[in-house]
Amino acid sequence: MINNKAYVINSPLLIQSALRSKDLSYDPFIQDSSEKLFALDPSTMKILKTPGTLEKPALMDEFNREMHGSMLGEHLDKMTRVALLDIAASVNEIGEAFEAKSLYRWVRSVMTIATTDSLLGSHNPIKADPSLVDLLWDYEGGVTPLLMGIPKYWAPKGYEGRAAVQAALIKYYEAKHDLEPDVAEMTKMRAKVFRKYGITDAETARLEIGFLHVAVSNAIPTCFWLLSFVASSPALTASIRDELMAITTINTLDTGKREAVIDNSKFLSDCPLFVSAYRETIRQISSLVIFRRIMQDTTISDGNSSYLLKGGKDVAIAVGVSHMNPANWGSNVAQFDAERFLHEKEMEKERVPTKAYFPFSGGKHLCPGMHFAFSEILGTSAPLVLGFDIEGTDGTTLKVPKIGRSTMAEAVTKPEGEGLEMGAKFTKRKGWEGVTWRFTLA
Repeated sequence: MINNKAYVINSPLLIQSALRSKDLSYDPFIQDSSEKLFALDPSTMKILKTPGTLEKPALMDEFNREMHGSMLGEHLDKMTRVALLDIAASVNEIGEAFEAKSLYRWVRSVMTIATTDSLLGSHNPIKADPSLVDLLWDYEGGVTPLLMGIPKYWAPKGYEGRAAVQAALIKYYEAKHDLEPDVAEMTKMRAKVFRKYGITDAETARLEIGFLHVAVSNAIPTCFWLLSFVASSPALTASIRDELMAITTINTLDTGKREAVIDNSKFLSDCPLFVSAYRETIRQISSLVIFRRIMQDTTISDGNSSYLLKGGKDVAIAVGVSHMNPANWGSNVAQFDAERFLHEKEMEKERVPTKAYFPFSGGKHLCPGMHFAFSEILGTSAPLVLGFDIEGTDGTTLKVPKIGRSTMAEAVTKPEGEGLEMGAKFTKRKGWEGVTWRFTLA
C-alpha cells in the first residue's frame, strides 16, 4: 500500500519523465497488495519479496523481462485469433435481432469468455462453467474492500467470487492444463516462472486470478463505452461504417449464404476515425491512478526545471486529471470528440496533448496487453456497428450513460445505476440479413 508521504504529479511532461525513470517501480505495490488480494500463503509471500542476486534475479524482475515478448508477434496473433473466433461466434448467435436487457452485462459476458479462452485454451474453466463469469466480476468489484482488509461479513461478494474462481483455477493448474499447446504464451510464461521459483500450482492458481482480473477489467468497460458513444451518434455511426466497409470482404459461401470477413490488421491504417473514437473513449473514461515507489533518490525534468524525488517515498499520478485538463485539451475537454485524435500531427507540434495521454501507464510497467485489447475491443465493436442498428430498448437512439466516479483500484470507469441496467436492441441492417461474420489477421 502507499507510504504515508507521496509526490503527486500532474504535469504531463513530468509524468512522462517519471514513468521513464528506472528508479521508480511498481513492484513494491504488487508485493504489498498480493497477500490481501489473493489470500496467499506466507511461504509464497516470502518468495515474492525475496530480493534478487547476480546469480538469480528477483521473481518480479524475471517477470518484467519476459512479459512483453510473450504478448508480441506470433504470440499476440495466436491470442487475437482465439478471441475473435469467440467474438464472431457470439455475434453470429444474435441472428436477425436481439435485445440485451443490460448492454454492459452482455458485452461483459461475451468478452470475458473470449478473453479467458485466449489465455487459458480449451480447458478454460470460465467457459466450462459460465457462472464463473459473474463470480470473476464479483471479485473485480471487491478488490477495494479486499485491499482495505474489510471483513467478509461486510463485503461477501469479493471473498466468495475469489474463492470460487481460485478453486476452478487450482484444478486447472494442478492438472497442468497451462502446458497445452493452445494456451497463450503469457499464461505459460507466468506459470513457468512461478514454478521455477518454487511456488506451488495451488498458489499459482491463487495468484492468477489477478492475471484474469487485469485482462478483463479495463478492456470490457472500454468496449461498452465505445459502443455507447458510437451508437449515440447516427452521423458518427455512418462515418465509421464507411471505414469498416473498406476493410470488409463479402463472400458467398457454397451454401449460398453470405459471409462478411473483417481484416482486423487494418484498423490502424484504414479506420482513422474508428481508432480516434477508441482513443477518445479511453481519454473520457480513464480513472487510472499510477503508483510508483521511489527506489533511490532521483530527479525528473520537464525540460525546463528538474525536481528531486527522495528514495523511499511514493509517486501518485492521477491520469484522469491530465486527461480532463482544459490546459491540455482545450475548452471542449469534457465533450466526447470522436475526431480529436485525427489531428495528432498538429497536436505533436504543440507537444503537450500527446504527452498528456496515458492510456496504458508507462515505462517498464507499460501494459503488455494493450495491443491485444485494441484488437479485441475494435474487433467486438466492428461487426455490431457495421451490421446492426443499435438502439435503446424503446427504439430510440441509444443514450450514453453518465460517466460516474470510480474507485482508486479501477483504471476505467464502469457504468452504474441506470447505465448498468441500460438495455439495447440489435437489429440487422437492411441488406445484411443472413450475413455471418469472420475475422482475418491478413
